[in-house]
Amino acid sequence: MILDKTESFLLNIGGLHQRTTRKKLIKLLKHTHFCKSLNFSIYKSKQIYALELNLPKRQLPYMITYLSFHNYAIYQILDKCDNQELIDTQQLLVSTKRFVVNIDGLIDPFIKDKVIDITNYIKNTEDLRYTFNKNKLFVSCTSSTFSKLIYQIATHNIDIHGAKCNPNYINNARTS
Repeated sequence: MILDKTESFLLNIGGLHQRTTRKKLIKLLKHTHFCKSLNFSIYKSKQIYALELNLPKRQLPYMITYLSFHNYAIYQILDKCDNQELIDTQQLLVSTKRFVVNIDGLIDPFIKDKVIDITNYIKNTEDLRYTFNKNKLFVSCTSSTFSKLIYQIATHNIDIHGAKCNPNYINNARTS
């Protein structure tokens, strides 16, 4: 039997700068029983609060869906080693940024169609541009729109393994 190794993740959740939101989140996570090896804490770096989770990687999509159903706005899902990429959710989030979402099974046409339906649904009300590449969805939009996209994807039972801001994507693209 192969043991599932636990990994550390940072979830940039809106409103964590408020003490009451942090207390409600901690109370919710203390009553979480679907993941037995769940360890969590509030992480603070440069006045930016994030939720640090230590759990098996295969449990991460369930945790994202669980928090989304409890109406927590998730702005980023990072590995612990990428803690320098945290964006401040308190600042006015109206400027367009480039984001990357790692989605499990995006090669499957059924999942890809669901993701296209979700992005087109959001695109009707928000300014959103997107492209696909293997298991990644590249999105150009505001941070608040990106949070709505994560919410919609997670609540439609699509597994998200990461979501982060990617400012260097254009610089790394190959031209032919």
